[in-house]
Amino acid sequence: MKRNLVLAGILGISLVGGGGMLATYGKDAVSVAATQKESILTAEQVNVSFQQVGGRVTQVEVQEEQQVKKGDVLIRLDPTDLDLQIDKAQKDLEQMDVKIKQIEDSVRNGGEKVSTQELQAKLGVESAVTSQQQVNKGARDEDLRRQEIVVADARKSLENAQLTYDRTKKLFDEGAVAKASLDSAETALSTFQNAVAQQEEVLKKLKTGATAEERQQASIAAEKAKTALLQVDQARDDLVNNAMNADILKKQKEAAQVQLKTLQIQRERLTLTSPQDGKVIKVMPKVGENVTTGGTVVLLETDNLYYDIYVSETQVPKFKVGAQVKGHVLALDQELTGDVRFITAAPQFANLRMSREKGQADLSSFQVRVYVKRVADLLPGMTVEVKANEIAAR
Repeated sequence: MKRNLVLAGILGISLVGGGGMLATYGKDAVSVAATQKESILTAEQVNVSFQQVGGRVTQVEVQEEQQVKKGDVLIRLDPTDLDLQIDKAQKDLEQMDVKIKQIEDSVRNGGEKVSTQELQAKLGVESAVTSQQQVNKGARDEDLRRQEIVVADARKSLENAQLTYDRTKKLFDEGAVAKASLDSAETALSTFQNAVAQQEEVLKKLKTGATAEERQQASIAAEKAKTALLQVDQARDDLVNNAMNADILKKQKEAAQVQLKTLQIQRERLTLTSPQDGKVIKVMPKVGENVTTGGTVVLLETDNLYYDIYVSETQVPKFKVGAQVKGHVLALDQELTGDVRFITAAPQFANLRMSREKGQADLSSFQVRVYVKRVADLLPGMTVEVKANEIAAR
C-alpha cells in the first residue's frame, strides 16, 4: 500500500514537472501545431477537354496508367464534316482568284485599249475641226495652185494615154498587135479620163467654195468626233468600276481566308494532345461515343507535385510568392526545397479541420501552396513537414 502511494506521488510530480517544462519551452501540442506544419504531397491533375469542338470519337490513342509526353495524341474526333467545309472553302478561294485575275487582266487590257481610243478620238476631233474650218473659210491660194498643178498633170497623163491608145488601135487594125494590147490601152485611157474629171471637179469646188450641205456635213463630222471622246470617258469610268469590283472581291477573299483558317484550326482541334508530361488517370469516352465542347475526356496526372500548408496571420508574412521553402519528407528522411506558387485565405473547411484537430482555428487562416520538383522515390501521398518558426521573414 505504501509502495503504491509512493509511485502515485512520483507520477504526479513527473506530470506536473513535465507540463511545466513543456509550458516553459513552448513544446505543448498547441504550440507545436502552430509552428510545425505537416501536409501531404499531391500530384497536380489536369482535366483535358476538346476546345470549341465536339463530335464522334474515332480513335482513343491512350489507356489509363499510361505515361505520355507533351504533344502526344490522346483522342481523335471524326473530321468528315470539317474536311468537306475546308474543301469547299478552298475551292471558293480558287474561284475568287480566277475572277480577280480576269477582272485585273480586263482592266489592264481595257486601259491600254482606252488609251489608244482616246488618242485616236483626239486626232479625229482635231482633223474634223480642221476640215470644218477649211470648209467654212474656203480654199487658200496655195491649195488652188496645188490643185491646178494636179489637174495639169492629170491632163498630160490623159494626152499620153490617148496617144498610146491611138497607136495601139492603128497597129491592131493592121493586125500587128493582139486584141489584149488594145484592151489594155483602152482601160488606161478610161482611167486617166476619170482621174482628170475628178481632179477638175475638186478644182471647181475649191474655186466656188463649199456648199451649205458640205458645211453641214463638216459640222456633223466634228460633233461626231467629239462624241468619240465622251465614249472614251465612259469606257474609262467602266474600268474604274471594274477595278473597284476587284478590290471588293479581294476583301471578300480575305474574309474567306480567315474562315478557312478558322476551319483548319477547328480541324486541328479534333486531335486532342497532351498539354504536358504526365500519366493518364482516366479516359472518359470510348470509340463511337460523342463528346461535347469543354467536357473533360481525359484526366491527366502531371509531373508537378505540390503541398499546402495553413499558417496564421502572424506567420504568413514569412512567405512570399516565388520564394523558396524547405520541407522535410518524413518517409525519405530528406530535405525538399519548393517554390511558393500562391498565398490565399484558407478555405473554411481547412479552418474547421484545424479547429477539430489542433484547437486553433483562429491561428490557421492562410493557405500557402508550395510546388516541388518531382525526383526519384518522391511519390504523391508522402508527408512533408515544414517548420514555420525556422523560416526567416522576407
